[in-house]
Amino acid sequence: MFHKNVLSSFRSASPQQIPASPPPSNRIALVSSTGGVPPQKKPSPLFDLICIAAPRCSSFFAEAAVLVLVLALLDRFMLKGRMELSWVVSAFTISLTLLAASIFTDFSSRRWLQRH
Repeated sequence: MFHKNVLSSFRSASPQQIPASPPPSNRIALVSSTGGVPPQKKPSPLFDLICIAAPRCSSFFAEAAVLVLVLALLDRFMLKGRMELSWVVSAFTISLTLLAASIFTDFSSRRWLQRH
C-alpha cells in the first residue's frame, strides 16, 4: 500500500522537482542492526515432522527385523516341534529385508536432512 502512495506522489510532482536516482530495485534486503547475518526463516512443520519421524522409522524397521526373526522361528518351532529349512530361510530373508529398510531409511533421511 505504501509503495502506491509513493509512486502517486512522484507522479504528481513536476519533473524538475524529482532528483535523478537509479531505478528502484525490486529486491528487499533484511539488514541487521548489529551487522550480523540476517535470521533464517523458520523451517516448515513438514520438515520438523521428517526430522522427528525418520530416525524412529529406521528404529522401527530394525526392531521389526529382530522380532520377525525371533517370533517367527519360535512360533514355528512351538507349532511343529521341528524346524524346516525353507521356513528358516524365509524368516531370515524377511528379517534381512527389514534390516536393509532400516539402514536405507536412516541413510536417506540423514542425506536429505543435510541438504535441507
